Amino acid sequence: MIEALDDAVGAVVKKIKDEGLENNTIIIFLSDNGGATYTRATTNAPLRGGKCTHFDGGLLVPFFIKYPDVLKGNTLYDEPISSLDIFSTIAAVTNTSLPTDRVYDGVNLMPYLTDKKDSLPHKVFYWRNGYSQAIRNGDWKLYINKKSNLLYLFNVVNDRGEQHDLSKQYPEKVNELQKQLEQWEHTQFIKPRWKSGANVLINVDGEMIWFPT
Repeated sequence: MIEALDDAVGAVVKKIKDEGLENNTIIIFLSDNGGATYTRATTNAPLRGGKCTHFDGGLLVPFFIKYPDVLKGNTLYDEPISSLDIFSTIAAVTNTSLPTDRVYDGVNLMPYLTDKKDSLPHKVFYWRNGYSQAIRNGDWKLYINKKSNLLYLFNVVNDRGEQHDLSKQYPEKVNELQKQLEQWEHTQFIKPRWKSGANVLINVDGEMIWFPT
């Protein structure tokens, strides 16, 4: 799969170069999730978990953007962004007008990647798939799994591998993030139209946890 993907991306990039469009073309390359650790063929170390989970091993992925006319090569932007930003970024770059009667989850990344803004694209991130859900606000991340009866609080800056649950030490932070997560869920006006296809037990650092797929 990786070899076939590499060949296909190479063919597309070659065609863009051959047509003389390389400098004014945005190429975005990223994974849709972390490696599937349950196959025992991959690892996301030092991050915890992988595909299907809401631990950072399943959420944090490589994200590359190539746009020679606008962005400098060989540079690193290390603040959290989202794949949802792709839509808003492409709309902005192509001067596409979007309907104004709705809220967009993503933001235009270009002002941040060109140092025209000193703020963050996002401060809060939300994830939910049925009974598995998480929120990250700044350095803090709350993970809740209602089927496996789990609640974890991590400081993901100090504890990159999400190994140390701090929920007992900081109950006020747990309450704060829980309320934020609940408020966000109330903004999701369209309910899921079908249930998850299956529930699977995944070994996460020696702990068997249920996840919807």
